[in-house]
Amino acid sequence: MPPRPVGPELPERLVRVYFRLLLPLIAAAVLSIIPELTGGLHPLAASFAGMLAFFAVLHLLRPGWSEGVRLGFALSFLIFLAVLVLEPQGLRVRTAYEGLILHLLLLLVPLNVLTWHLLFSDRPRWGQMLSLVLVGMGTLAATRWEDIAATRLTTSALLLAVSLVTHFFGGAVVDLHRRMREEERRARQDPLTGLGNRLAFAETCAQTQTAGVLAVLDIDHFKAVNDRLGHEAGDRVLREVADRLRGGLGKDAVLFRWGGEEFVAVLPGWAVAEAAQVLESVRGDIAAHSFGEGERITLSVGLCPYDPARGLAPAFTQADAALRRAKDTGRDRLVAAPAA
Repeated sequence: MPPRPVGPELPERLVRVYFRLLLPLIAAAVLSIIPELTGGLHPLAASFAGMLAFFAVLHLLRPGWSEGVRLGFALSFLIFLAVLVLEPQGLRVRTAYEGLILHLLLLLVPLNVLTWHLLFSDRPRWGQMLSLVLVGMGTLAATRWEDIAATRLTTSALLLAVSLVTHFFGGAVVDLHRRMREEERRARQDPLTGLGNRLAFAETCAQTQTAGVLAVLDIDHFKAVNDRLGHEAGDRVLREVADRLRGGLGKDAVLFRWGGEEFVAVLPGWAVAEAAQVLESVRGDIAAHSFGEGERITLSVGLCPYDPARGLAPAFTQADAALRRAKDTGRDRLVAAPAA
């Protein structure tokens, strides 16, 4: 597989559990518990339960809208909490249960502070901002309910302390996750060109499920480039070739630097004729390009179709043999091998 993205990759399992399991459970709890606390289903409680159910269903039906669903839910949750802060008496909770609201706030606010950090791990600033707003709103709500329940200012202070600790802990967890993803990315990425390395290629071999074409490409006489211009210029040539391969083959191609001046392209879903035509175009583009100081280079290419049932290894062997034939017959050409 190609080097993995760091930021955008979410802990999707947590997102699914939160929206598809936890929110429906909370909505059901609100609909069953609030009537016991208040003697009837208050419109605000019904609206809150409906909001939870709406975002749970929306995430289920439109998983591609994950970012908008997460942000919309967080803002809606904060709006309901603000209403609770401004008009706590409007819920008409029975006196015997006023203290229970404080306990629920003490449980739910720190839990959501941590969860929101993880839900927005791809947008850590959003997670930090929304979590801090939640800490402030939760503390204010606890303070107001302490006034109603005529208790000492202990629950709100405890909620503030626990929520802040949870906030910093959540931030640390997200940062650690980001660092781990970065290390994983580096382990699978060639540091010079940014393409996948041999480890990434091995993972692609194990995971490929779509038939396509594998190509092995080699810069002709690359040692002469290093000898004439130096290794720094040679590195620049490698980076520029990698960039032109990316641009010429498109986003569907999975590219690797195999080592030295050799590259590998995995083209899932491509036919041999299509791959040969595009690779010939890329090869011609590179041959016509000036790589600084008037330096011109050419590519030799070997390609082979692959069957996912057999894996990429046999196709790589055949494509590498085709590359050697291209080298032996004059370089600056493409040779296609039969199916592996």
